[in-house]
Amino acid sequence: MKLIISAVVAAAAMFGLAGLYTQVLARDFIANNVNPELLRNPPDLVITFLGYLFLALIMAYVYRFFQNKFQEPIKSGIFLGLSAAVVWIMPYSIVLFSVYNFPYVALPLDFVWMLIEQGVGGLLIGLIQGRRLKI
Repeated sequence: MKLIISAVVAAAAMFGLAGLYTQVLARDFIANNVNPELLRNPPDLVITFLGYLFLALIMAYVYRFFQNKFQEPIKSGIFLGLSAAVVWIMPYSIVLFSVYNFPYVALPLDFVWMLIEQGVGGLLIGLIQGRRLKI
C-alpha cells in the first residue's frame, strides 16, 4: 500500500512542479524560444500525469533497493530522485534536444529543474515508504 500511495503523491508533486516550471518560471522563455508548432495546444494533461505516475511507480518500486543505502528515508529518497533524473530523464532530454530545435540554454536549465522535480518526488517516496511512517 505504501508503494501505491507514495507513487501517487510523488506523481502529483512532480506534475505540479512541472506545471510551476512550464507555466510560471519558464513561461516567457518557452514562449520566446520554442516553436509553438512543436507544442500540443492545449497540452494533454491526463497523459502528462499518467507519464509522471508511471515514472513515480517505477521510482517507488526501485526505492526498495535504495532504502538500505542510507539509514534516513530523507537521504535515500533524495538519492532515488536524483538518480532517476540522472539515469533516465537527463539522457532522454538529450535525445529530445538532438531532434527538436530547442535553444542550447534550455538543456542546462531543464537539467537543474529535473534534479529539483525528481528530487522532490524521490524525497516524498522516501518519506512515505520510510521505516518511520505507518500507513
